[in-house]
Amino acid sequence: MLRFLVPFVTLIVFMGYTIFAIATSDQTLGQFAGDLMRRPTTALVVFDVYLALLMIATWMFFDARRRGHGIGYLLVFYVITFCFGSAGPLAYLTLRGWRDYRRMRVGSRASDTTT
Repeated sequence: MLRFLVPFVTLIVFMGYTIFAIATSDQTLGQFAGDLMRRPTTALVVFDVYLALLMIATWMFFDARRRGHGIGYLLVFYVITFCFGSAGPLAYLTLRGWRDYRRMRVGSRASDTTT
């Protein structure tokens, strides 16, 4: 159960704070991004975060392929990742954990009925 609950709660908190930050900001997202890229130190942080997200997206690709999902399944998560950063992988982990949890519950019910 924790396999989907932890990323789900983290996703809700992260998106709640993201919405709050965007709603109370005095800048547009474009202005904010421009300000970040003007200084080399903050641009380095942006590049580092996107590099980490690219590595996570690569892991998501191989994990989804191993689980029988195609690239179409991942496109939604990739778009969310590009727009909202960590929200994409958190959504992927939430759905992945939920499916594992459901599979485990169905499997335990089937074994209970056969014994």
